[in-house]
Amino acid sequence: MRSTSSFVYTSQPQRVVFGAGSLAHLGREIEALGARRALVLSTPEQRAQAERVAELLGPQAAGIFDRAVMHVPIETA
Repeated sequence: MRSTSSFVYTSQPQRVVFGAGSLAHLGREIEALGARRALVLSTPEQRAQAERVAELLGPQAAGIFDRAVMHVPIETA
């Protein structure tokens, strides 16, 4: 049996904002993180939604990256 190395994983606290109208508060959430701008991520198929989010953010949108992929093994996708 192989021994697993010991490690410590430290993660940033997470905040989930969910519900109707949540996108209207996205700029405020970015400011609460102490950030000035955010990169909008999407899959190629969700590019239209990413553009909508970037439009809502205005100058707070640093850009759109639309090449995200699912992070599950292809065998289980």
